[in-house]
Formats: sequence, C-alpha cells, structure tokens
Amino acid sequence: MKGKLQKSWVLSSLVLMGLTTTLPSVNMVLAETVNETQNTETQDVTMPYDNLLEEPTTDSSDTQQEPTVEEQPTFSLEKEQMIGTIGETTEVVILVDRPTKQVQVTIPQEITIQREELSEGLEVTQMTEEEWSFTAEESTEFRIPVTSETVGVFTIRTENNIDGTIDFLEESTSERNRGKTENNLDDSDQMKRSQDLEENNYEFDEDAEVGIQNVSNWVEFIQAIADVSITTINITSDFETPDNPRQNLTSITGGATTNVTATERFVYMNVRNISRTLVVEGNGHEIDFRSITLCFYDLTATTANPWNITLKDLTIYHGNWYGPLTFNDLGTTNQNASAITYHNITNYGNQLIHSPRSSVRISGKTSSKQMREYTSSFRTWRINATDQTNIYASNLTILEDSEVELETISAGNLDLGEVQTTNNQFKMEKNTTLLATSNGSGGEAEGIPLLVRRGSVEIAEGASATLIPQSSRSAISLRTSNAMLKISENASLSIDSRGTKANANGSIYNVIWMAAGTSLIVENSGELNIQATNMASSPSNIIHVAGNAQFSVGKDAVLDIKSDSTSINQNLIYFASAGSRFTFSDAKRVNLERTSAISGTSMDNGLVRIEGSTGLLDVDVQSVKQWNRGNFEEQPTFSWTPIFNLNLRYTTFTPRIMNVSSIKQEIVETFSANFTTRNVQRVLFERIPDVEVTINPLTGDPSQTNSYRITGTATPKSLVRFSGDPAIPEGTLDSPNTSDDKAFHVMADDNGTYQYDLPAGVRFTSGNEVIAYAFLDGKTDTASTIVEEYTPTFPVPPVDPLEPELEVSPENKPEIPEDQGLLSIDFVSQFNFCTQSISSTDKTYYAQPQRLLNEEGEVIADEGRPNYVQISDRRSDANRVGWEISVIQNTQFTNDNGDELAGAQLRFMNQQLATAQGGSKPSIRTPEEVILIPEQKQILLTADEETGTGTWIYRFGDKESSDKSVALDVPHSSNPTASVYQTKLIWELSSVPENK
Repeated sequence: MKGKLQKSWVLSSLVLMGLTTTLPSVNMVLAETVNETQNTETQDVTMPYDNLLEEPTTDSSDTQQEPTVEEQPTFSLEKEQMIGTIGETTEVVILVDRPTKQVQVTIPQEITIQREELSEGLEVTQMTEEEWSFTAEESTEFRIPVTSETVGVFTIRTENNIDGTIDFLEESTSERNRGKTENNLDDSDQMKRSQDLEENNYEFDEDAEVGIQNVSNWVEFIQAIADVSITTINITSDFETPDNPRQNLTSITGGATTNVTATERFVYMNVRNISRTLVVEGNGHEIDFRSITLCFYDLTATTANPWNITLKDLTIYHGNWYGPLTFNDLGTTNQNASAITYHNITNYGNQLIHSPRSSVRISGKTSSKQMREYTSSFRTWRINATDQTNIYASNLTILEDSEVELETISAGNLDLGEVQTTNNQFKMEKNTTLLATSNGSGGEAEGIPLLVRRGSVEIAEGASATLIPQSSRSAISLRTSNAMLKISENASLSIDSRGTKANANGSIYNVIWMAAGTSLIVENSGELNIQATNMASSPSNIIHVAGNAQFSVGKDAVLDIKSDSTSINQNLIYFASAGSRFTFSDAKRVNLERTSAISGTSMDNGLVRIEGSTGLLDVDVQSVKQWNRGNFEEQPTFSWTPIFNLNLRYTTFTPRIMNVSSIKQEIVETFSANFTTRNVQRVLFERIPDVEVTINPLTGDPSQTNSYRITGTATPKSLVRFSGDPAIPEGTLDSPNTSDDKAFHVMADDNGTYQYDLPAGVRFTSGNEVIAYAFLDGKTDTASTIVEEYTPTFPVPPVDPLEPELEVSPENKPEIPEDQGLLSIDFVSQFNFCTQSISSTDKTYYAQPQRLLNEEGEVIADEGRPNYVQISDRRSDANRVGWEISVIQNTQFTNDNGDELAGAQLRFMNQQLATAQGGSKPSIRTPEEVILIPEQKQILLTADEETGTGTWIYRFGDKESSDKSVALDVPHSSNPTASVYQTKLIWELSSVPENK
C-alpha cells in the first residue's frame, strides 16, 4: 500500500464585512501555500463417380465405320478393379468379343504369373520385362493367375489399351492379430458404374450448398463419402447400420454383408482417389454402427490430397474393436499422411479408433467410454471384445481448450507409437483436460493408461491430465530412449494409483516407468502429483528409471509423491544408473513421503535411490523439512531455512553431502549433521517466498519531503539497504547473511512499508540513481529510481476566466509563493461583498465580480469577470499523479470585538471549468452548489493521472451570472452590528497518488 504523498499549497484569505448604515466590503485574503452475404446460386448437384473405372462406351452420335479388311478382336477385362491379398493367387480374366488364339498383356514387374496354375493348354511367353503373350486354342476368355509380395495398386493393360487395376493388400490379420474374416470383396460385388447408378437412386438436395450433402441414413452416408465433390456431410437424423451394410452400395464398397451382435464386421470404401478433407457434421445426432467398422482401401487415397476426416457434434455407438472408422487398411504412405479429428464426440461401446500410423486429434468435449453392452436409440448391442484401449495410434494430439474423458473395461487407455513414424508423440495442447481411467486387469496397452512405445509426451501450458491406472499396472510407461515426459508451465499431471502394483519393478508395474536415456521435466509452475494407496507391502518403486535419466523440477513447480506401501525395499524415485541427475531450484514444493510405517528394522531404504556412486541430487534455494522414520506428526523432526547449493551424491540409497550453504553457519552445521533421504519417513522441500521491493520517486527539489526521505514497499520484515547517492550514510542494521558484511538501513514493517530519512540538512542530488536492495531468508530483490531534476519554477500568470488564452492583470491579487513547483495555484479571487445595509430580515448578499486592471494599473470599469481559481499541472507523464483542491472556512464571520454573524453561510454556485489547452476535465465534487461550514474541509475538484493537465480555470458563474454566483446568507437572527465582519478561507491544492 503506497502512502498518501501530498504536495499541498494552502492559501488563507480574509473575508471582511462591515455593517453600519452601509457595510464595508468583505475581502477574501489569500493565504500561504504548504508543500507537503454471401449470395449463393442454386445449382443441380448430382453424384459424380468420375473416378470410378468405367467400361468403354460408344457415343451413339458417332457414325459406324465399316472395317476395311477384317475387324480386329476387342479385348476387355472381366473386372477393371480387382482386390488381392499379398502371397495369395488372384485371377485376371481377359475377355475377347470373338474366339482368338492369342492375347498380349502388360503386367508390372511386381506381379508374378503363377505358371503352374495356368489352365491346361494355355501357354505363356515373356516378350519384354512387362509384356507377356498368352496362347491357347481359340477362346473368348483367358484366365491368368497372378500373385504379389508387394502391397500397392498395379495396372494391367490389354493389347488394345484397356486398363484395369489390382489392389494388393496386407494379410487379413492385423499387427495385433485381430481377425478380419471379410477383407476381400466377393466377385458379385464388382459392379459397373452404370449398374450402380441404375440400382441406387442417388438423389441429392438441389438447394444444398455446393460441397454440402444432407444425409439421414447409412446408404446416403456412404454415398456422400464416395462423392469427391462433397466436403461436408450434414447428418439430419439418427440412424444405424442395416442388417446388410452393403445393400445398395456394392459397387462402391466391399466387405461384410451381415451385421451380428458380439462380432466384428468390416465395410471397405472402394472408390478410387476420393481422399480429401471431409467434415461429418453430426448436429447432435447419433449413429449406431453396430458391429461395423468403416475401412478404406488404399486405392481411395492420393498422396496429394490425403484423407483428413473430422467427426463433430455426434454420439457414436459401436461394438467393433477397430472403432467406427479406421485408416488401418491404407498403405503405409497414405496412412502416415491421413488424419482424423474427433470434435465434441461421445463414444459408447468399444474402442474409439485403431489406426496405428495416422494422426489422431481430439477437440471440444469428447469422451470414449467402453461398455460390454450398450443401448442406443435403436437397440441393445453387445461388443465383440472387452480388452481394448480407447485409442491405438502413433501421433495423438488433444487440441487447445478441449476436455477429454476416457474409460475402458479391461485395458489401458492410450497405446501410442507401436509403429515408427516421423512424428510419434502425444501432446496435450494449452488449457486441455484429460481424465483417463483404466479398469480391469491387463488387456491392450498392457493395462496402462498411457503406454508410449515410441515418442514423447508433452502436457502443454495450462493443461491438466489425471490418470487412474489398474490396480496392478503402471500409469505411464515410456519405452523409448531419449524420449521426454514434459509437464509445461502451469500444467499438471495427477496420478491416482490404487493397488499393489505387484511385487516387482518393471515396465508395467511402476507408477511411472521410464526407459534408459529418458527425461522427466516439470517446468516452472508445473505440477506432478502421485498418490499411491492400497499398496500393502509392495516393493514396487513409484518412479523407476531403467538407466540414466534427467529429472528436473522448475521454479514454483510441484513434485508430490506419496506412497502407503510398508515395504522396506520401496523407493519413491529410483534410477538404475549412476549417470542420473535430479535437480530443482526454487520449487514450490518437492514432497517425498511414505505415509505408512515402514516394516522391519533395517535402515537400508531410501526415498531416493541412484545406483552406483555418482548420481546427483542438485538443490538450490529451498526451505527443507525432514520427518524421521516413524514421525507422522505435522511437526517435522528437523527444519532448515534457507538451504542453498545443496549437492548430494548417491551410493544407492545413501546420500553424501558434497556441498551446502545457508545464511548462518549454524544452519549449515545442523543440516550437514542430520539431513538424509535414507531411512526417513518424509522429506519436504518448500519454496522460500520471493522478496519484493519498490522505491518511490525522489526529487532534487529541496522544498519537497522526498528530497531527503526514501519511502517504498518491501516484503514484510525484509531488510532494505540503499546506495547510489553520496548523501546516503552507512547502514546500522547487521546483515543476517554471514557471507554479506554490508549493513542495512531499515526493516520493512508488518504491512510491507518502509521509510528512511537522510541526516538533517542533507538532500539527494538530481540525476543520481538511488538503489533499494531487500533481503529475507536468502531471497533478494532490487529497485531503483533516478532523482528528478530540479529547476526553480515561476508562477503561471493569471488568465482571463472567460477567455483563458489571454493573460490578464486581476485586481486584488493574492500573494503567491514564487516557487510552488510544477503543480501550482496561480490565482484565487478575493471575494468582496461591497457595502450593505443591516436588515431586519434574512438577507443574501453577493460578492462583486472579479475586476481587471489596465496597463496603467487602473480598474477597468464595466468589465467584471466571474470570481475564479486558477490551477496549473505542468508535471511530466511519468511523474503525474492525481490532485485535488479543497477549501476550509477557518471560522464564522466575526468583527473586531469577536462578535459572530451566527448562522451566516457562504455558498459557491454556477461552478464551471475552462481551459485554453484542451485535455480531459477534472471532476467537480459537488456540481449543484457548495455550502461552506466553518472548520469543515470541502473538496471542490479532483483529477487523476489522465485529467486536469495544463492550466484550468475553476470559476463561479459566467459573463451573465458573475455577480450572482458567490453568496453570503445572513439570517436576521444574527443581529449584526455596524462593524466589519471577516473570516479566512484556506485553499489547499494537494498532489495525491491513488492508493495501490
């Protein structure tokens, strides 16, 4: 709280009133001053399938040509799109419109002709690397068995340049040995585009915006995905997958034709080159996928415009363990380039997604809660597996400001990075929240809420993650060397571990398990909180690093580890290599605590353990408390403040103090004799509060208090030392820091303020820098100010109250001090009520207007002005604070005999402000009128840092009302006598900064 620093100029004026048959004038005498539309055209929208391979057509408008000699046979492919599985035979069938003995075919080198499987009588001859000739008895059909060991789409070409493709896919079993029994398309599913258009009545809303398609059922949904011109699918009603999910869709999909509870079924998009950025706008509706997962063959994707699908504002029900949608069937290149975003998605049933190479993003408020059986708006359905994670991917991002909740039946939540990609990571962006609960025992992700097989984890600024692992499993397992678990500034990671964690250490048991070469970083103001309960006698370490590691806790950060295990063999933090380093400085709290009694009598246990003999605990600027074994009281066994430069070298659980310092030698000695992390119940490192100091402006103006007095604020009870100006003498207060022999000048009080005066008669020198240095418990701070230059100032001349741009010479000037500084009262009218008659009734008298003098010093007749006060604020922006002007009527009107005009009141009316310099006006405190009460202060004007700058006229009345704006009310009961009555008004201009 800054003190009120007043710079005041006080003017006292004498008011005279004579009462005889005619009353003498009453004069105001000046006193001394005191320093202290987008428009959219409607167009028809049709379902284009230009990217489907079409059979050649003949334009009916063309004129038929007669063959010149003999018509050549026409070759075609029975199927222009074929699906094969690597390692298995796929048959290419060449059709001829008339019997022929030979056909030539172009077959890529990646495809192998299975000669032993050729039909009897069919012979093959290789002409070039890719050109083959097949010869047989005359036939209209040539069947060519082929295989490939390469995943990809390959082109087959007949001799009259008819093309077809074979898409060779991986084996039907996935990387996690999930069975997909219906991967390949049935032959009957290969229908031509013309048949599809005839069978499936594709009708689109003619009034829909280009690129937006409304859908209300499964068929329309799949058709919209297949239409490359659609960029937004607008769900208009709830729907479910039908019993035959491919009915009316066979030309654009492959896969399952059944839909059975408690099983998995897969439907495959089978339209070439339709990948794109696509938004599925759910509009709050639900889709029940039942047993179906929607998959994408590699032929659907292009590298130039990969799949990027966003599902938003949608409730999803499904029972398939691959989730409602997956990119798992894309080739490696296309899957790496693909992405899916879930925005405001509520997922019930089974896993949200299994897509090991694609990028997965989550935004808005999204949840995935698994359940053995779900009930949608359409039916009750059982899922096909209960041991699935929520997400299986390699690159997962929770986007800024999102809320995510995950829960499993019997598995971990996130399985990340099993497949090596270039961007393996899990990142929670700014201000996100994650609650991940892993139920059951075991299952996918080895039962671990966050299993990171490759890559790093980053919890960004302001984000918050809460992990609740299974009773016998880790919360985080970081498997990759050189990976990082980073908790950023103001972010937090909380782990609520309930259970024994088995009687072992390992990559699935410790609350946090980290591979060798990893690092754990808690940045400034971040938090890592681990609560391990119901551990019984489990020896499983809480944080276990299987080799070298770097573990750091930043300024104002928190590391809180609590375990209720009773095992003598448990460590809260364990490093398997002597090259490890655990560092923190100025942390808010580092708490390592065993909350239950440690079993047995052995002393071979520790809160921290580093194998070898060179592991380092590096601590600086902390308060330290220690509870010896068996002490569960609030009061610690030992307490030391402050502790600096603490270096502990570890030989397993035994720390050796290599270095420590403090402000007093006795603290160093008792700490060195008693501190340890071995065989103790708890060690707590706490932050020593920062010390803060400020110093208020100083001036070289010898008339000002701050020319010799230093004031400011500092942390309560901190010591403050000043330097920088030769006027400052040596301090007199001894330093509590044994390494600092300089004395201090003052101690801040309980409210955090201080004041120090220079010796009598000594002043600061303009332009010098004065430095304030504060110290408490090893923490320090400095602040400084430059002594303001002082140049004597001269009063601002009075100006015309009606035309303030003109200087004037008022009659009856007050005596103004020559050097008021840059905030000044330049002029105050002295009120003259002239000569009045005594009245037997209540009477109001008005002060005469302010009169001006000409160049000869004579009164200018008939040119009265309003009575006024002139104030100037010429301070710089950096030094300007608010000001106020007030007035006090010192006494009631009295005559020379001491008789009072009892009940008389002086009033100011018609208050107005004027300036010739512009700017914001100060505020009139009482706008109607001011009634003076003897001995009571009346504030008239106030200004803040932004108002009242320059020269201001505070006047009573204008040209018309100048003679009726300062009034004196005299009641008849005052019984005036024929004499002169007077009083004194005290005008005070104060520079008053706002309280801060």
